[in-house]
Amino acid sequence: MSGWLTPGMPLISFFTGQERFYADTNNTQGINPESGAIAPSILAALSLFYGNFSSKTTVAGSRYFSSLTFGTPVTVTGINVLIGSVGGTDTWLVEIHDSTGALVATSSTSGVTAGTAGTWQQIALTAPITLAAGTYFVALQTNGTTAHPAVYNFPAPSAAPYPLLVGSATGTFGTGASITPPTTYAAALGPVVLPY
Repeated sequence: MSGWLTPGMPLISFFTGQERFYADTNNTQGINPESGAIAPSILAALSLFYGNFSSKTTVAGSRYFSSLTFGTPVTVTGINVLIGSVGGTDTWLVEIHDSTGALVATSSTSGVTAGTAGTWQQIALTAPITLAAGTYFVALQTNGTTAHPAVYNFPAPSAAPYPLLVGSATGTFGTGASITPPTTYAAALGPVVLPY
C-alpha cells in the first residue's frame, strides 16, 4: 500500500544518467509549466560548472557578497563560509542584507579567526533570524589580507538572468553598513556561503 514513505513508485536499481526528475523553472508568472524535467547527467555538469571556485585576496575592511534566494521562510542561525587556499590569521565576520541592501543580521562585530584552508568555517549570527521568501545578500568582511575566502569562479554569462549576483564594497571592519545590491555576476568576487 502506498503511503508517505512508500509512494508506490518502483525503486530504480540501474541508472544511465538520462533519467528525468522535476525541477522548478522559476517562471515568474507561476503559470505552466511550473516545473520541467532534467537529467542527472546534465545536473552533474551544471554542478561542476557552478562549483568552480578560486581564492580571493581580500582588502581589509571590504565586504564581499553573494546572493541567496529562499523560496519559503527560513530561520538562519549562522553562515558557513568556504575557506580558499589560505586560512588562519585574519578575522572574519558575516552579514545578511535584504534585497534593498539594508543590513538585517550580523555575526559578532569582533569576528572570528578564519579556519584552515579548504574547510568550511561556521560563523554564528548574534541571534537567529527568520527570513521571508526572497533574495538576500550574504556579505563576508575581513580585517586583513592573509586568509583567502573561496569565491565563485564560473564564467560570467553574456546576459541576464544571472544565476548568482555578487559584489563588493569598501568599509571599516566591525562597522555595519548597508550595501548597494548588485545586478550582475563577476567571476572570482562573491564568497561561497551557505546558511545554517
